[in-house]
Amino acid sequence: MLLSLAPLSAKAAALSLSPTSGAFEIGDKITVKIIVSSSVSINAISGTVSFPTSIFTIESVSKSGSILNFWVSEPNFSQGAGTLQFEGVALGGFQGGTGAVITAVLRATKVGSGTISFKSGQVLANDGQGTDVTSDLGEATFSVEAKKETSKLPMPEEIKKPEMPEQQLTLLSPEISLTKKFGEQAIAGISSYPQTQVLLTFISENGIKIVITGITDNNGEFVLLVPQTLKRGSYKVSAIITQDNIARSYASNEITVKIGNIFSDISWWMWLIIILLIAALIYLIIRRFFVRREAKEAENAVHQSFKLLREETDGEIKKDMKEAEDLIAKEIKDIEEI
Repeated sequence: MLLSLAPLSAKAAALSLSPTSGAFEIGDKITVKIIVSSSVSINAISGTVSFPTSIFTIESVSKSGSILNFWVSEPNFSQGAGTLQFEGVALGGFQGGTGAVITAVLRATKVGSGTISFKSGQVLANDGQGTDVTSDLGEATFSVEAKKETSKLPMPEEIKKPEMPEQQLTLLSPEISLTKKFGEQAIAGISSYPQTQVLLTFISENGIKIVITGITDNNGEFVLLVPQTLKRGSYKVSAIITQDNIARSYASNEITVKIGNIFSDISWWMWLIIILLIAALIYLIIRRFFVRREAKEAENAVHQSFKLLREETDGEIKKDMKEAEDLIAKEIKDIEEI
């Protein structure tokens, strides 16, 4: 599943189903489209949709008319699990608005009602960082009734739109390595194809994928910065080359990139709290130092004063003065321990 790590200040894209409701009879076909609506430019979409197997079966899934033109994994469905999965990229980006992602054709099989919903879904911004801009995942509720005895007027056969041509694995694979650009980690690559689309895929240790795109230069080379939004961890990175949204290469060699450290996941406001706590601690240490020093000076002054007084007195008064001196000295020591 495609995912990014640092959201924009405001989520800006939603995945929905069309239609969102309806009543059908057993045997009816229902065409359900997965729609993306975005107010920003996006380039990658993925999701898993769950449908009620108690009342529907999936007859087909089509990517015809999709805003996506490169498929990380072809749209597929599992009748047994009741799920439909897709994962693709809009090469060059989809500039915003509303567009179709995939289309599924269901058939009503039993009487009942159920909800089609997203088990997961992500929309990534076309910002070179793979930023997650998903704001909402919609759902649709349908009901199926028994077929009425009155026959319906025959409907014209559904006109099938031609499928987009499958991407052919005909290009030579690029070679990639880890390098630096502007002092930051970057992926450098060499290919045989100048001015050609390149897709980098980052796969985290738990299998989450992030895809970023770029263009090779006039020599077929490219250097793409590792997204700063990636969370701390280890990532497997590979690249593919694609031309005219049809021809593509096999994946390049795979390299490992380690991102961040124990401090990199701490947000700015956490750093602010830490700095304030350290400043407060330093203040208390300094204050305690000066309090202790002043208390020590006061203690010495008390002892010196009572020493002079004792030299001028004798007998029972001298004993009382010693007790008073000890009592005052004890109070001063208590202040030192604060």
